[in-house]
Amino acid sequence: MKKTIIVASAFLFCNALISQTAGQKKILFDNTHAETAGSGDWCIDSDLQNMTWYAAGQTGSGGSYYHANPQQYPTPTQTAVTASTAETYWEGALSYIGIDCVNKGYWVESLPYTGAITYGAGNTQDLSHYDIFVVDEPNIRFTQAEITAITHFIANGGSLFMISDHTGSDRNNDGWDSPMIWNDFLTNNPVQNNAFGFKYELQNFSDGNGTQTSGGNPNISGVATDSIIKGPFGNVSRVKWSNGTCMTMIPSQNAKVKGHVWKNGKGQTDTAVVCVTTQYGCGKVAAIGDSSPPDDGTGNTAGGQISLYNGYTGDVGQNHRDWIMNMIIWLAAAEPACTAGINSITESNELNMYPNPANGKVEVNFINNSENSAVLSLLNLNGQIINAAQTHQKSNDKDVFVIDTAPLTAGIYYCKVQANDKMSIKKLVVIK
Repeated sequence: MKKTIIVASAFLFCNALISQTAGQKKILFDNTHAETAGSGDWCIDSDLQNMTWYAAGQTGSGGSYYHANPQQYPTPTQTAVTASTAETYWEGALSYIGIDCVNKGYWVESLPYTGAITYGAGNTQDLSHYDIFVVDEPNIRFTQAEITAITHFIANGGSLFMISDHTGSDRNNDGWDSPMIWNDFLTNNPVQNNAFGFKYELQNFSDGNGTQTSGGNPNISGVATDSIIKGPFGNVSRVKWSNGTCMTMIPSQNAKVKGHVWKNGKGQTDTAVVCVTTQYGCGKVAAIGDSSPPDDGTGNTAGGQISLYNGYTGDVGQNHRDWIMNMIIWLAAAEPACTAGINSITESNELNMYPNPANGKVEVNFINNSENSAVLSLLNLNGQIINAAQTHQKSNDKDVFVIDTAPLTAGIYYCKVQANDKMSIKKLVVIK
């Protein structure tokens, strides 16, 4: 078993940092909102099962506690994962998804319960360092600061995967279950209320009884271009809900909201939707109403105190796996409307800037051995030059620029620095 492998944690940390490749899509799985409370084990990996969640939050760790306590990097290292690696390589009910993501070329991490959800801060796991944020059945309300951070993350090009469960699924007994928490996120949002164009219903139902080879709920989108249903990971023909809820779409709030799966026997309208996607700013959101489909059936069972079921590949064959991975692949892809004119850009290590994200002055350093000074241009997502106050100084083998981003609107920009035939470009995130 994995627990018998003895490796220095410092080595694992360094190995993880060294092995991560530049430009690799990064996925962060949240574990700060009691995702492992009660009978849940919604993490990709956990070497420790030594904590618990109470109504007032996590109250310590020790031998009498048995809930999973995920750390930042899954172990053994993800750089050794291959197409033949079993999902039991890691210990978590979402380990199969984690392995599938790595095999797609993505980098995966967990946000431990001691971590913080921030955007544009000095936090080493700040959301600005990631492309997708996965939150599977949160059982603690998001603070206003967390809601703001996640919303800014999405608006500036990040993606959020929202996974809920049925009403009454309050795992830590604080009076808040996951559909209530997600609705609070949507309707009590200090950035913009009702920005995504849907809400969760407070329901508890099962849908699509059957076996791996028959049954299930076939009420799925028939649109030929629907990449969630007919996607790169596989085609989806049916799903199964095991005590979950649904959503109502509200296109008047966000016209980009789309339904992909509906309750069995219902029409394909704005109600009774069990899978939606939407876009906000330059980012994307995917949402489902049941935590059973991502569950791979293995993980922390705490000697029989936690029950896990294989919904990922055990309920309707390959369908749930194809469906969820199609969503993740869609979330990982940049939104074309926000990358027009700059989608061929490759960032250079010769150009560095700090701080980034920023809301004020940013220092830009460009390595330049030429006698001629470099020129900096600030571009928007359409490749158009944006006027921004800047200062410039040539210092030996580099050019130093200072840009004032305070007058700019929040969003994604690109700094292009050129000297003679040498050019470098790097993304700059401006927050408010």
